[in-house]
Formats: sequence, C-alpha cells, structure tokens
Amino acid sequence: MSSKSQSILDHAESLFYQHGFHAVGIKKVVSQANVSIMTLYNHFGSKENLIIQILDQREIRYIEYLKNALNDERQQSKYETACTIALANTNWLKKNSQGCLFLRAKEEYDQVNPDIINRVDLHKRNMLSFYKQLGFSEKEAMRFAIQIEGATALAETIEVDEVEKELVQTLRLLFTT
Repeated sequence: MSSKSQSILDHAESLFYQHGFHAVGIKKVVSQANVSIMTLYNHFGSKENLIIQILDQREIRYIEYLKNALNDERQQSKYETACTIALANTNWLKKNSQGCLFLRAKEEYDQVNPDIINRVDLHKRNMLSFYKQLGFSEKEAMRFAIQIEGATALAETIEVDEVEKELVQTLRLLFTT
C-alpha cells in the first residue's frame, strides 16, 4: 500500500471514529491527509470503499492486538484465555474510548449501504471464528462474544475499569462452574 493510501486510511479512520461517518466529508479527509480529492478517489473509488478498507485495517489491527496479549502469557484454561482476551479488549477500549467502530458503521449505514453492513457482519463472524480457534466450542464462543460485545457497549456509559471488573467476574461464572 502506498504511503498516500495509508495516510488517507489513517486520517479518515481517526476522523470517522471521533466524529462519525456521515459527519465527516471527503474534503475534511483529504485536507487532513494532505492529498487531493482525485488521489482519494484514485486509491479508493468512493467514501464507502474507503470505509470498508478502514474496517479491514481495523480488524487486522484489533485481532493482532488480541493475539499479542495471548502471546504474553501461557494459557492453561478457557477461563484464563477468556480473561486475557477480555482484559486486552478493555485495554483497547481505554485507548479507543468511542466504542466499536464496526457497530457505528452499521448504525450509520443500515438500509443505506449493504457492502458496509456485510463487512460489519463479517467482522462479528470473524471474531466468533477467532474465539473458536482459541479452543472455545461454538456455544462457548457465542457466550464469550456476548460478554465482550456487552462490555464494549457498556463501557461507553460506565467507567471501563468497573466494566472490566464485572466482566472478569462474569467470565469466572461462565467458564469455571
């Protein structure tokens, strides 16, 4: 990927995450990325394609973040694995306090752009697959995803540290009883 493409992606992701997808126009993105509108369209074709690329990039970065957390510790139980992922997720939230960019995209583009909606849905399915790759059964992966998704949503209105504490307690009930 060219440095111009990456600059556009990085600036657009930051702007969209801070202000929302519809609130930020292409002119603002190109101004922040210091490129022309034609450069953006030559690289991405449309604002919607840019959003899909941003979501692709963010998913890769998020999953790598979770994998790095797992590499730092040896896991011996599903509970420990779940806690490591949960703590990594809440640490991610502490650094990215605007909630889930994927769900924000779905909210803003529901009934408007099926490609963006499909990309968001794919991300959620990819997360379930990731949990299954860690050794969780299909039902356990679903239950775990519900806890992570709920904690992510709740962290938008309640202090993340409090959500984190209760999430760990819930995981203890889910995976040790």
